[in-house]
Order: sequence, then structure tokens, then C-alpha cells
Amino acid sequence: MSNATRIKCQWENGIQRFYVDSTDETVQAMAPLWFKEDFLGEGGLELGNTVDRWEKVEVGSGTVGLLADTASGVMNLHIANTTEAEDAVLYWGDQTSIDVLNDVQFECRLAVVGTTAAAVTAVWGMCGDHNLDKDTVAEAAWFRLQGSNVLVCETDDGTASELNDQATGLTLVTAVYHIYRIDFSDLSDVKFFVDGARVAKTSVFDLNDLTTTTGLMQPYFSLDKASAAGTADLYLDYVSMWGTRSSLVSNS
Repeated sequence: MSNATRIKCQWENGIQRFYVDSTDETVQAMAPLWFKEDFLGEGGLELGNTVDRWEKVEVGSGTVGLLADTASGVMNLHIANTTEAEDAVLYWGDQTSIDVLNDVQFECRLAVVGTTAAAVTAVWGMCGDHNLDKDTVAEAAWFRLQGSNVLVCETDDGTASELNDQATGLTLVTAVYHIYRIDFSDLSDVKFFVDGARVAKTSVFDLNDLTTTTGLMQPYFSLDKASAAGTADLYLDYVSMWGTRSSLVSNS
């Protein structure tokens, strides 16, 4: 096995994580809660069908769908260069079943294709209930592009602890995949990583005010723009989440 594909292992908060040394891609986590979506094949991805996990929002010419016959499976979020309001959102239809209070890790492999136009907002990460206006989403932790390919990080717990547009020092190159990870294991200092390197590390992303209700989130990927021209694409290769498991609630 070459160094480029060497699998290594580490322990984090009692959870064993196996990852690719050169990219920090998590290939498996020995955790009570483990989820991975690789977007392989057609089954389970008939978007909009209420029995399926993933739901989509498409406004105007915005679209969400699998790239046809693509190795390893890739979901494409696209907005067109049309002067209109557009949205392309992939999420769990507001079934917020991931409790980030339980040492959760979020990870995805994603590429921004093209240069994000001035009118375009892109976000990917975790949040509570969906809203087309990303600044009004009550609870969130995500990566963001706003009118350019300059990457920032944001968190919000529905209180005064909101932290917006924190610089990562990275400008994304078109069509280059990166591994994005958000570490919720310390809610007083949520951490963001790109390809295994911590970003925005001088910022303190404090989500300690989240509760067992507001800490319930879903994976969330979005492109949107107001009534203006501008285009963008997000290529999403996979999504992983893992952590500990919430205690069962008695019905008695």
C-alpha cells in the first residue's frame, strides 16, 4: 500500500477513527452512532419521495440531482446564470435527528465548481430547520461562501453566541475536492477542519447554549441567490457523521 492510501487510526473522546493519512478522509469510525452516504446508485435517492432520507428544495432554475454515471457517486447542486431568485438545497427535510451534544463529528467531501458569483451564497454543514434566508436559520455550524470562493465558517445556537464570517485563510480553487469536518465534541469550542488542518482556529465557536432540543440538527447543503445573475455548482461526494447515542426516553 502506498503512502498516499495508508490507513491510520486514532482515538478521539473514546471513539476510534480510521482515516486516510494523506487526506484525513474518515473511512470508518467505531462509534455507537455512525452514518455514511456515498450517493451510489439510484436506490434511496428518489429525491422528494417522503420515504427516502434526503429531500431537496429547488427554486427557479436551481436543481439537485445525481451526476449521471459518475465514479463513487456524486450529488450536484446547481444554480443557473439566470436573472432570478434560485435555490438548490439538499437536506433531511427538517428531520433533525443528529444530536450534536453527543460528541458528533460531521464530515463531507465536496468541490465548488466555478467561481461563486457575487449574488450567490453557498453553505454546507449542520443546522436545525431549513430557511431560504441562511442568516435566519436559528441553529447552525457550517462552512460558507458569500459572493466569492473565499471560505469562512459560522456558528449559531439561537442566542447571542452567533459567530459569522470567520476567516479560514483559504480561497477555494474550482473543481478541487476537499475534506470538510466539523468537530462538536467540545461545544464551548467547536472546531472546523479542511483536509485535516484546523481552520479559523483563533475564533472560539461557542455552542454551549444548545439544549437537547435545539442541539438536534441535520446535514445541510445549499446554494442560493436573490433575483440576480450568477451561477455555481457544488459537487458532493459523500457525507459522514458519527458520535455517541442519546439515551432512550421512557414512555412510562
